Amino acid sequence: MKAGSSSTATGSSVSDGLRHHADLLDRTPIGQLSEDEVIDLVRSNQRTIRLLEGVGSSAAIRLTELGGLSAEDVFSTVGKNSTAEARRVQRRGDLATALPALSAGFMMGSISTANLDAVAIARHKLRHHGDWTVAFDAMDTSIARKAARMNPKRFSSWIGGLVDRLSDDGETEHADQSQKNTFKSWTSADGRFRASLDLDSLAGEQLQNAIDSEARSLAKQRASAGEEVHHGEHLNANALCSLIGSATTAKGRPSINVVCDLETLRKGESNNTIKHTGAGNNLPLSKVRQFLCDAWITHTVIGPSGRALAVGRSYRTATDAQRAALRVMYDTCALCDVRFDYCEIHHIIEWENGGLTNLDNLIPLCSVHHHKVHDTGWTISMDNDRTVTERRPNGEVVRTLPLPSRKRSHHHRKEHRDRTSSTIE
Repeated sequence: MKAGSSSTATGSSVSDGLRHHADLLDRTPIGQLSEDEVIDLVRSNQRTIRLLEGVGSSAAIRLTELGGLSAEDVFSTVGKNSTAEARRVQRRGDLATALPALSAGFMMGSISTANLDAVAIARHKLRHHGDWTVAFDAMDTSIARKAARMNPKRFSSWIGGLVDRLSDDGETEHADQSQKNTFKSWTSADGRFRASLDLDSLAGEQLQNAIDSEARSLAKQRASAGEEVHHGEHLNANALCSLIGSATTAKGRPSINVVCDLETLRKGESNNTIKHTGAGNNLPLSKVRQFLCDAWITHTVIGPSGRALAVGRSYRTATDAQRAALRVMYDTCALCDVRFDYCEIHHIIEWENGGLTNLDNLIPLCSVHHHKVHDTGWTISMDNDRTVTERRPNGEVVRTLPLPSRKRSHHHRKEHRDRTSSTIE
């Protein structure tokens, strides 16, 4: 079905829908409607809104065919829409050719705008590989059926899971979004510090959780001191300043809640996989495992029955005493020269595979090497004297590294022998 013919074929149904709604409005004054009639009116009103939004999508398609002004430009200027809304209209129009069944359902009013936008966002996340998009488009009928039957919350969850299954579990998209993170700061004419921050959803959630936690702490302190507490932007700003002021050279840990089912951690993804943050942001499984290595995480591991099998960081993360012991043994990442204070603590044998949070199973890794282990198939092993062996995904040994403190001890002993020899001579 061509985009141009789609709008023509549905033109009469749009007109019929508008006439039906106009008749409903003319029939009886709203103030005299019964409860059932009000419900019918609301239902018809929502159907009409969808029909008009469908007309907007058809207009966006036609603008694309004409090849002149973009739909985003026209809807943001002539239509007085926000840039974000104009961009959504553009994406809705782009779906017409790729997903005709979905677009037809939207034009007929059976698919909500929220669900259509969820599909547009989902398809956009698959843009990194053509095969992913082709597989997605092939499910047009199934997607349209789900979009028509599910409410926005359920459908958003379902379409998110579909994207993960068709792609690489969202890792490429997450990396792409992370690359777009920006922070700009400047001093205004009146000497005020101003900043603009644009983060991916996961980093944003971590920041917000940290500010919220500190704000609650500040509010409690002030209330205990008998001061009046005003929650809001000012308290949040004070919380951010407090976090910055109390920062040390020690490695900070992300503050975030992660929910993941035990079977996924042990065996990988399935149709019943659960893996998201407390705010509902879906996570690549590799990112969940990386977080679980070393973070102040309140994690909830759910068994098949839905019962929480493990809750709280005490099951997972290195204690302060363990970090201090590792700090004595390692000045840097176990595999490079990044300072220990900037490292994350990695489980050699992952917890979901039976690994314990004991010193003989813990090692400091910089974020680059931690990413390689969790996301790219590289592996590391460690023997009883903490000699580390690094291997490529194909099992080839890259290098074997002894414990740095043992190398330092050997060096110091050699220096001592050299000094002693010189003295005797």
